Amino acid sequence: MIVLVVANAVLAMVSVAFAIVAAVRPAALSHSEAPTSGERFYGWMYAVRAVPLGCAAAVVPLIWSGPVSAVVLIAAAVAQAGDVGIGVFRGERGMIAGSSVVGAVHVLTAVALW
Repeated sequence: MIVLVVANAVLAMVSVAFAIVAAVRPAALSHSEAPTSGERFYGWMYAVRAVPLGCAAAVVPLIWSGPVSAVVLIAAAVAQAGDVGIGVFRGERGMIAGSSVVGAVHVLTAVALW
């Protein structure tokens, strides 16, 4: 089970890294030549949600097991499912695959720690 918890933490921190990139360099994820003010705004909005949630999903399972971890991980998995939906809408295969894997690991970890 420790391997799953560590994998969950690593993937959650990768998610945090992408959120920071979205805030600092939105064109890296939107593929725009020059990001608009709206892209920068939404990059920061995404990061404000994703950074604390990703950090919680990484750290909480390392500290607690049971319902507390499960709730945090299911919330993070739901956010990843939303990202999958956005990836489908935009045709971003990497976003679909990455968010699917991270979300699945969150769910598996939640079930294992329950």
